[in-house]
Amino acid sequence: MNRRSFLALALTSCTLGMVGCGPSSAAPSAAAEAATPRAAALAAPPLAVQPHPINDSTVRLPSRLEIPAIDVDIPVVELGWSQQENRAGQIFSEWDVAAYAAGWHKNSALPGEGGNVVMSGHNNILGAVFRELDQLKRGDTITVWAGAHLYTYAVDQVVVLPDKSATEEQRILNSGWIGPFDEERLTLVSCWPRNNNTHRIVIVARPSLTAHSSR
Repeated sequence: MNRRSFLALALTSCTLGMVGCGPSSAAPSAAAEAATPRAAALAAPPLAVQPHPINDSTVRLPSRLEIPAIDVDIPVVELGWSQQENRAGQIFSEWDVAAYAAGWHKNSALPGEGGNVVMSGHNNILGAVFRELDQLKRGDTITVWAGAHLYTYAVDQVVVLPDKSATEEQRILNSGWIGPFDEERLTLVSCWPRNNNTHRIVIVARPSLTAHSSR
């Protein structure tokens, strides 16, 4: 495996493989849909990404996430990563996960700037803020506040991906969902099902209306 493949795999393991996960229990009772992104670019390793210019007054970091269809109204915090070492002595970057909040991945896009806005959250511990993602349907509204600015998205895709049983190739493909895209989208990621962490659930939402408001 070359260095790029190893880094992409390491990132996949900690983003789609670890994000939003609590203790595992029984296997899922129903077969999950396995899918791969269309023309999705591989996510770059976190340490290779240039940070957003957060000192620029024009930058508005996401601060709140609302999903009325599943009664979600939670804060959004900025997420980074930490270096970990596996049993083979290999160093990799592992994403942190927010407690009682959604976490905005700081190497992803900002709302309204174009590109892929990525957020992750737990599904069965520390608030379980993304527990009900599997109840979302196409067309459901998701709202992101960034300061006093409101960005509204509509759910376009609800995708469940294999994780524990995934091959290396599948994990690399999985990582594409949280990678960069040319068009604006919001991507939410958590574990699935609710009492087990064998799969990952990905919600892709597209802009439906962008309004500038103050509260």
